[in-house]
Amino acid sequence: METCQLADGRVLSYDTYGASDGHPVIFNHGFSDSRLIRNPDESIAISLGLRMIAADQPGVGGSSPDKRRRMVDWGADMEELADSLGVADFAVLGHSGGGPHAMSIAHRMPDRVTKLALASPVAPLSQPGMAKLLVNKDLKLIARLHHLHGLIKVASNMSAKKALKDIPSFVEATAQADPSDAHTFLDDPDQKEMFEASFTAGMEQGGEGMYEMTMALWDWGFSPSDISTPTDLFYGDADDILSPRMPLAVAEQLQDCTTHVWPGAGHYGFVDRERWTQFLSSVAVPT
Repeated sequence: METCQLADGRVLSYDTYGASDGHPVIFNHGFSDSRLIRNPDESIAISLGLRMIAADQPGVGGSSPDKRRRMVDWGADMEELADSLGVADFAVLGHSGGGPHAMSIAHRMPDRVTKLALASPVAPLSQPGMAKLLVNKDLKLIARLHHLHGLIKVASNMSAKKALKDIPSFVEATAQADPSDAHTFLDDPDQKEMFEASFTAGMEQGGEGMYEMTMALWDWGFSPSDISTPTDLFYGDADDILSPRMPLAVAEQLQDCTTHVWPGAGHYGFVDRERWTQFLSSVAVPT
């Protein structure tokens, strides 16, 4: 893990992997995940000539909380990180709740983001009808109670505390909640270890990261329709966390979007080797 101190004094934790001299790509993780979520085989990014940069969002891993943040603020954080790394132009990836974070970067730096790719992105939950497209029962409950900030914070902390007591069991429970991708979590020992490490880092500060993301998912400060960056959007048609209609709603709002369906895939299927390769390939620079 590496760190970058931001202008306001907060610390941002991040990892880099893949081709050290490759085309830079900023990856954005989803709810309860962390910078560690990825396919464990680093050679995929290397073979595609990609230098991956994955940061922990506020309140996650080693990144300082940002209690009043809006989604739009993440773009400014990533601008500081890109500048500190000497990265001029780069692509951006985002999964699930990381999708809005990826769009925030494109919104902030349209002249620097070469390509955008989203996997099962969350739509602005403040838009009419969008919260109803949450399928997971815990997310449905959050949607009903999101205006009760104190209650959401307490619930997030309790959930994190319970998960951290037995991370392997938490991974198994997550697999059960997304049965279309149960094999993704459990069949490959390296992938299972990755999920355990990612969720552990995701809840390292208790429920702070989950609480802050929940608030930000209702308060973007911009719209998908503001994004002009060429975008590839991927989703699984067997998603048990979000209705597939949610990423399709995002696709309809983006100005320049090509949509791809992963038949039989659920919400976390994007890290399987074949899909991860396709996801990364969409932002690779042709040779």
